Amino acid sequence: MNGKRCGLSSSRLNRLPPSIKLLVDKFREGLSTSLGSNLVGAYLHGSIAFPDYDPQAGDIDFYVVVRRSLNRSETKRLDQVHRTLAAKFAFGNKLDGFYIPYAAARRQEKPRNLVYVVHGRIHHGGLDDAWALHREHFSRLAYIRLYGLSASRIFSQAKWPEIRSSLYRQLFYARKIIDDEPWWSVLSLCRLVYNFERGRIAISKLEAARWALKRLPLRWRPVITSSIKAYMGTVNTRDRAVLKREAKRFLGFASVQVIAFDIASNSRRQNTTDLRRSSMETRS
Repeated sequence: MNGKRCGLSSSRLNRLPPSIKLLVDKFREGLSTSLGSNLVGAYLHGSIAFPDYDPQAGDIDFYVVVRRSLNRSETKRLDQVHRTLAAKFAFGNKLDGFYIPYAAARRQEKPRNLVYVVHGRIHHGGLDDAWALHREHFSRLAYIRLYGLSASRIFSQAKWPEIRSSLYRQLFYARKIIDDEPWWSVLSLCRLVYNFERGRIAISKLEAARWALKRLPLRWRPVITSSIKAYMGTVNTRDRAVLKREAKRFLGFASVQVIAFDIASNSRRQNTTDLRRSSMETRS
């Protein structure tokens, strides 16, 4: 195992609030008891892996890698583990993730028909729409290792075309739910602008929103601030009014920004390719 990476995960695990760390420890124990030798690795990713993690604000995303597909008895035991955690811990029902066979984790193709967990219950037929983004997080060490090898030694590294496609799916989803969840859409849009401008994927929505407050025009500060407050659970009537009035306008602005940065990025990549080709032709 890579000591540096293991140490990083241990540090992040120890920084978690005591109640969350206890929940995570019990989850790890439940995995070991339920899966035995079928357990390959267990990883937390998403907001919990970042310094600004707030238990009130997001789910506890995970991936558990198994040697082979779960059988009926293993699935039953895991379902009981998640039901117990949801009943005993305040945030136990926020464990949200996938159980994936090792062979599927190694492939670039988006895995289908996965066993997954949501709201403390086991389900079947799961599909990870953000597969490329999650693998990029693993590649960039934006995760907490609970068990097994470093995630980068298991999950295949994502390539830019599939990352780009996943980012655009998030843009379409932010558009779709802008009326029902304007704050979530605004924070996701901040992160998308950051992703395309900076070329970095492994960043939390909250960190991206704080970056946007400094980087984007002052005109958007109220709607971003109100979205942060909604994320943190401190939203008030005025914030709701701001979100209702400004979220769709911000969607228009952010969409243009994303497309512009995407075009510029593609142009830079093409220029680099042309320069390399020209250099090779000159040498030959």
